[in-house]
Amino acid sequence: GGRCLEGGSREVVLCRGSLGTGQGRARESGRMGDQQPLVLRLVVGAATCSVYMAVGPFLMVLNKEILDKVGFKYPMLVSSLGLIFATIVTHTMEATGHLKLSFKETINAKFWMEKCLPVGICHAATLAFGNAIYLFMGMALIQFLKAFTPIVTALITYFMLGRTERPITCVALVCVCMGTCVSIANNKGGLGVTTVGLMMSFSGSACEAIRLVMTDKLLSGYKMGVLENMYWLAPAGAASLFVSGLALEGPEIMRNGDLQLVWDNPIHFMLAASLGLGVQLMTTMVIKVSSATTLKVLAQVRNVIPVLCGVVLYREGISNTQACGYCLSAVSFAWYTWLKMPRESKPKDPSGEEAEMRE
Repeated sequence: GGRCLEGGSREVVLCRGSLGTGQGRARESGRMGDQQPLVLRLVVGAATCSVYMAVGPFLMVLNKEILDKVGFKYPMLVSSLGLIFATIVTHTMEATGHLKLSFKETINAKFWMEKCLPVGICHAATLAFGNAIYLFMGMALIQFLKAFTPIVTALITYFMLGRTERPITCVALVCVCMGTCVSIANNKGGLGVTTVGLMMSFSGSACEAIRLVMTDKLLSGYKMGVLENMYWLAPAGAASLFVSGLALEGPEIMRNGDLQLVWDNPIHFMLAASLGLGVQLMTTMVIKVSSATTLKVLAQVRNVIPVLCGVVLYREGISNTQACGYCLSAVSFAWYTWLKMPRESKPKDPSGEEAEMRE
């Protein structure tokens, strides 16, 4: 005999004769069940974060290999590969029913031309300048110069949106600027600072800052997933890069017969096309298995990897002064990122959570 206890949709049967043994086994199996998902989550989280740390720097090295070692010195067409691949994948997924678009009824041709196209073009320009700079400077120095991006973003945000920084964040940006200036001014390490390279670096930072500001201004309120975001924005960047590349780089490719380089090195170009999408997906996965805070921390650590790649793979010398300057800019940038993170002044109660989400 026994008692039957019903709770919701589950039914638990407790038999008096074997109550002790049953409870013991239930507790043991419960502990094993709790431990297994925890271990699995830790393994999946560690693997996801590791892939995220590797895929971005690997794409940077691969693009440099294509431009320098393979000899396909056409940054616009190289930059278009990732956006073309993202366009094909997302539109194929939507056509086959594997991607649901939340704003399909909202985004018409006029909306796309006025809001999505400018953002996509700015993204395309950022990628083109980012790859073109590999033809003029070393990888370590390029990474040093990327520390200027938050400064440029803050200035453009102020002029375009009228948003000001707090005094403490301004101090952090000044420290970033000082560290970056030290790291590029002392060129005894032979990193090859060039005027064209500096212009391209600042142009890339400006385009990235304008893209962020335009996304905030034009697409504010349209919360899209990463795949839907690519569905609407990637075609604009892909078209602008590919058409510009054909016009500006196509004649030289045909004149030098460099199209053969693509057929001789198919793996390089296929990886360059697919890894661009992979970087975006891994960013989303890191947030999913951990948190946005973890992503910010990993991004700060990952920024050091291209510098190490430049030193180890391409024998780019770095002086002690440059290393100290980069450390100052990296720490200051981490401080700036921490200052910009939202703070919770008090615990949220369930009644106010929904209202906050609507705001």
